[in-house]
Amino acid sequence: MKMELKKIANFIKKKRKELGITQAELADKLFVTEKAISRWETGRGTPDISLLIPLSKELGVNVSELLNGEESKNDKAIEKVIEYNEISQKNKYGLGFKFTILCYILSILLFLIYLRFEYDPNIELNYFVRLFMVIIASILIIIGNIIYGNNYVDKIEDKNKISKFSMSIVFIYYVILLFNMVIFARYDSVYGYNFIPFKSIYGALKSDNLYFMIINILGNLLVFMPLEYFIINLFKVKKFSLNFMLSFVLILIIEILQFVFKVGVFDIDDILLSVLGMMIFFVIYNKFENNE
Repeated sequence: MKMELKKIANFIKKKRKELGITQAELADKLFVTEKAISRWETGRGTPDISLLIPLSKELGVNVSELLNGEESKNDKAIEKVIEYNEISQKNKYGLGFKFTILCYILSILLFLIYLRFEYDPNIELNYFVRLFMVIIASILIIIGNIIYGNNYVDKIEDKNKISKFSMSIVFIYYVILLFNMVIFARYDSVYGYNFIPFKSIYGALKSDNLYFMIINILGNLLVFMPLEYFIINLFKVKKFSLNFMLSFVLILIIEILQFVFKVGVFDIDDILLSVLGMMIFFVIYNKFENNE
């Protein structure tokens, strides 16, 4: 008799309800996400083979009954497990998986195009266009991994690994962007230094050039906010004082590198604005996290 995944889905839902537990409670017992339970009960996905025994125990049935989708004395668990594994493997490479691969391919292609433009001396690329290309490439990676995580990953531990993997790739994109802006810049820029606080800020505010004003004030405030996100989540620096010190040191190093490589001004105002932007992000992000 051919295995019916819909029958298994209805059986899981039925046994859970008989036990009087919610999807969230069953998910906690199995260390999986609530979305995973929802997928199993609607037939949109199947439990990983490693979860069959824990799931059976929590539902108070044996593996054979779980795979048959009904309570019975007939025990052909080994055959059912083999058949179940074959079906679940086929389901793992559906439309969602293909879309994830597509997102990765598009992201890599877009980032390679950005690098092509960045290092071609015959192409002048606007600051915001370069930034936009890297942002879209990063978003594609995140979208692809969210789709894969929500549809093909059950265990919370594995979901966290995918999230960290996404963050690592985006971090690499971001670091390359910063290096291109700070060390390998090929465009003409003002070279020098300014140790007088608010001098550059005041000059930018007085300027009639809107682009210059945005780059010097909003640019410095916003461009390092993603770095703050990585410091909090990728490197787990969540204490304000330590975070502030690390942010200050990193921005100071970047300003020194700009001066050494003659691609920008060592400007005390850039340090003030950049660190301020990072700390604003830190406060807002932590407030949002605490409210969840």
